[in-house]
Amino acid sequence: MKGLAFAQARAHAGRYVASILAVVIAVGYIVATLTLSSTVDASVSKSLATQYETTDVVASGPGVTETVLSAVPGVSAVADDVSTYVRVDSEAKGASYGDALSIADNPELRWEKVSEGSLPTGLGQVLVSADSGIPMGARITVTARDSTVGAAAPTAEVVGLVDLSGSAQRLGGIKIFTTAEQVSAWAGDSAEREFRVAGDGSRSQQQLVDSISSALPSDSTLLTGEEATDNAAAEYMGGTKILSTVLLAFGAIAVVVAALVIANTFAVLLAARTQELALLRCVGATAKQVRRSIRSEAAAVGVIASVIGVGLGVGLAWAIGRVATAADVPVPLSSLSVTPVTVVVGLAVGIVMTMLAASAPGRAATKLSPLAALQPMESKPESVQVSVVRRVLGVVILLAGIAMTVLGVTNQQVPAATAGGLFSFLGIAALSGRIVPALINAAGGVLARLIGPVGSLAAGNAGRNPRRTSATATALLIGVALTSTLVVGIATVKEAAPAAMDSQFPVDVMVSSSGSAPLPAGLGTDIAAVNGVGAVSGLDKAELTIDGRGSLAGFGVDAARVKDVLRTEISVPTAGQLVLSPADLTEYKLSAGDTATVRGDRGAVNVSVIEGVKGQPALLDRGDLGAAATAPTTDAYWVRLNTDTDEQALAATDRITDLARQEAPGSDVQGMTEMRSALDSILDTMLMVVAGLLSVAVLIALIGVGNTMALSVLERRRESGLLRALGLTKKGIRAMLIWEALLVAGVASVIGVLFGMVFGVAGTASVFGIEDVALSAVPWVQLVAIVLIGGICGVIASLLPARRAGLVSPVTALAS
Repeated sequence: MKGLAFAQARAHAGRYVASILAVVIAVGYIVATLTLSSTVDASVSKSLATQYETTDVVASGPGVTETVLSAVPGVSAVADDVSTYVRVDSEAKGASYGDALSIADNPELRWEKVSEGSLPTGLGQVLVSADSGIPMGARITVTARDSTVGAAAPTAEVVGLVDLSGSAQRLGGIKIFTTAEQVSAWAGDSAEREFRVAGDGSRSQQQLVDSISSALPSDSTLLTGEEATDNAAAEYMGGTKILSTVLLAFGAIAVVVAALVIANTFAVLLAARTQELALLRCVGATAKQVRRSIRSEAAAVGVIASVIGVGLGVGLAWAIGRVATAADVPVPLSSLSVTPVTVVVGLAVGIVMTMLAASAPGRAATKLSPLAALQPMESKPESVQVSVVRRVLGVVILLAGIAMTVLGVTNQQVPAATAGGLFSFLGIAALSGRIVPALINAAGGVLARLIGPVGSLAAGNAGRNPRRTSATATALLIGVALTSTLVVGIATVKEAAPAAMDSQFPVDVMVSSSGSAPLPAGLGTDIAAVNGVGAVSGLDKAELTIDGRGSLAGFGVDAARVKDVLRTEISVPTAGQLVLSPADLTEYKLSAGDTATVRGDRGAVNVSVIEGVKGQPALLDRGDLGAAATAPTTDAYWVRLNTDTDEQALAATDRITDLARQEAPGSDVQGMTEMRSALDSILDTMLMVVAGLLSVAVLIALIGVGNTMALSVLERRRESGLLRALGLTKKGIRAMLIWEALLVAGVASVIGVLFGMVFGVAGTASVFGIEDVALSAVPWVQLVAIVLIGGICGVIASLLPARRAGLVSPVTALAS
């Protein structure tokens, strides 16, 4: 039977092309993702191995010092590695965030490659990564977390560039390199410190660890150089693992769609071979042997397609790596890594998917008795009846999904709404055998009235086999539904997000201090003079306590002036009032209307508590803050712009940023217009990326549409010959098949768009609340375009089968 199975596969090889393409694309996508993930892992480990190449031991802990380590026998050199997270301001790049790292004094432990300039020799000198965009000789301002005033000059000169090409260090933002003394001065107690130790070769890494451990306190941490490399690599690769998981989720979608295409292919092929399989049963083959033969065919298709898919995926990953390296992409992809697991997973997914998808058609092909199957069965429709269990299960899942979605929307619970969308889609998929044919029949009736008998034939053919038609439509529906959900969700988020941002950020621009350095008083005056600025109000800050309830960072405001700068309504205190957010009220166990005593280094003030809005700081009247604290400092300026366009607002914000950089180095400037532009850019990028990933599933689905049409042409060969004999022209045959494909693709696209519209809106409502969702933001034009594109692609997929059907003469078709 195996020989017969392989002979059948060779004889009908052309009919398996679409299934092979579907498997190749799905497997290739998964293998490419896994290969890129392992390539990143290998490249990161390789670059970090260079960093720790001469390091035998890494030591850290409160009792570890360079002096103690240097005294241990077997130690050749010690490097004090100090690092901290910093903000870097420069004329060339504006504000950037990343890490300040110390350079080892000992050349043996210095891994940085200086590509231009020279090493820093003292305070105020730094190296920057060559790809940072900051030129030699530039002056930069460096602000570290918890930096202290006067600890070190915040400005430094760039004296050299470090080549980080192919290094994992490029993944964490900007990198600046300087002396350990300078990093310590910037960071203070927030600095992270470890010591790298090089041995003299007389001991192994583990032996050196044992020797050092006896000289250090018991709570010290010691790692070998290899262990430190592995830990650093794991830290860098956390983000890439998340990305790989997301990409594989889209790969799973492609696998599901491909399985539907394969199942349809085998269903049509085995239906056309029913008499042949029955004849085998009549001459002695058992049903089990026939099913085994079908599984052998599926295995052959799966093996061939999976091998091609693995090769395609590896080749695609190699090409992406070469392009990324040439384009100087920060993700390291220099060391192509194809693991055995990747190859095995690719082959297993393709083969198992193909055999599982073919199992149901194989069982169906052997259910009929041999004598019944030998009767003429050309184009016999499958049963329209769907099992009661499937109907009930579909309805239950759909209702559960709708209930969870409503719960998520009304209570603003994103996980519930997400689960509701998933269950609703599964319910629709389970009921698609009833929904899709009904809609196709309705659309077919309209089509028949519009274009006549050809339209009626197309509608009849599309609804002839409901199960096959619904499976074909479901494959396309998956991609269209997910794409539509994303399009609607992002469009409605763009509309709802500004209102949410306004409530959290009630001013146009906010200039805030960094660390403990206050803002200069003259900065507010200069900001007020900027063209486009309508009003400015300063916020004074002092550390206070609420008697018996803990410490409080209090901000003093002038009620009249602060109301001039607010864009949205928040609670503003007058004399004798303290405004606390709901979270602060809970923390201090206070309620609106309570009286509290606020105490500073000057005295105590009794205040009445008022409830503010979510996220706002603790506000007092400026006079009350001055009565409680000796010398409040200016911590922030709130700015109201008076501009007509976003371009003017951005220009005013840029000017304020320049003033802040000049007069208050290290201060932070946030602008609503800039934040909105950044959000729009992120959402647009997300839409393009996810739509690109979903296009893989849509492509496979369209292959399935074309495949179904091609196999349907073979199955209805004599029927087409009879229509030609009765007067239908070649053009009519082609038109009938094209309209049939258009009905299937069009109905699938409409259902997918309706699903996407409902659940895209529901997703936004679960985040922002139903009252903040504007239905006017639904991108109707884009949704119509998706339906049209789906229908057009269905037509394109049917062109080749339609052309082949028209080329067969009536006599040849009737004789087959």
